[in-house]
Amino acid sequence: MSLIKKLSAVAVTSAMALSLASCGQDTTWGAKIDDTKLRAGIFIYYQSDALSGAYDYMSETDTDVMAITIDGMSTEDWVNDQAVKSMQEHVAVEKKFDELGLKFENNEEELAKANVEQWWEYVSEYFEGIGVSQESYLDVVINGEKKAAIFDYYYGEGGEKEVAEADIKAYLNDNFARIKYIDMPLKDGEGNLLKSEGKAEIKAMAEEYIERMSTTDVTFEEISKEYDEYYNGLIEAAAGTADGTAAEEPVDDTAATEEADELVLLGSVTSADYPVPSASVHEKVVGDALNVGEYLLIEEDEVYYIVYKMDLFADEEYYDYKKTDVLNELKGEEFDATVASWTEGQDVVVNDAAVKRYKVEKLNEE
Repeated sequence: MSLIKKLSAVAVTSAMALSLASCGQDTTWGAKIDDTKLRAGIFIYYQSDALSGAYDYMSETDTDVMAITIDGMSTEDWVNDQAVKSMQEHVAVEKKFDELGLKFENNEEELAKANVEQWWEYVSEYFEGIGVSQESYLDVVINGEKKAAIFDYYYGEGGEKEVAEADIKAYLNDNFARIKYIDMPLKDGEGNLLKSEGKAEIKAMAEEYIERMSTTDVTFEEISKEYDEYYNGLIEAAAGTADGTAAEEPVDDTAATEEADELVLLGSVTSADYPVPSASVHEKVVGDALNVGEYLLIEEDEVYYIVYKMDLFADEEYYDYKKTDVLNELKGEEFDATVASWTEGQDVVVNDAAVKRYKVEKLNEE
């Protein structure tokens, strides 16, 4: 199973005391959690990750992330606190993976090593600059794969808390839609906006297209091609009029046409994050707003859209492709809280010397 996206952090009120150990100048480790010592590079990685999250707490008037207060703490204290919590969860995940008897079934560990080898060419300058070795980076990546495997153990197919396929599909249908659409610009061949009469003509054309597709055997693709020929004719005529010569013949690109036809047959998926072709179209087709198999004419200021709603799962691979994302949306917070609960009662010793040496301000300068 691929590495799941990073789940959102959960604020946890810890019942344990973190003992700060004065460890001389030994700054090779960041913390000892139960019987596990985590290298300083892992601590710095989690510091860096937490610092990235600190930017979300800045207001529009804030100019320096290090000068703000987060949850009543300075940025530096908050970042270090979050880094320690991440290290605690890192160790908890390692232990839970072993406790559940899990194994990587799809060569995830070897794939992670190969990916890190490739990524390191691009990220090494930054990470080595702040003190994170490739080995530490790999440890974090593999830990993420273990966390993903645990998540799947609980919520995946056959898991203790398996989410039903019907619930996953319901979520997808409530938030996404697969559509075909024809965009009909309310402009002439020269790109000028049409007046009221011209817009009325385009609307009548669109309504006639929908009527034909709804009551005859003419296909959406045939209508799309018909409209493209009409609009391209306007452009060619305008170009010919402008220079006094006939417009050039269109280039015959059969391969490009066949590729476009494939995309049209599969349709386009629209969502709130990626509204296709526009936000207003998305609002009018997702969920029960438009039924599968129905057409809709959507009017905007500079374009009319003829939209046809398809079965979201017309692409048989779509469900499998989106399943993990949906599981994270539905169960991510619950899983975060579960992972955090595994850290309760841990014996945590933070290396004070490492905290003093690896200043958050230095990370902010990189």
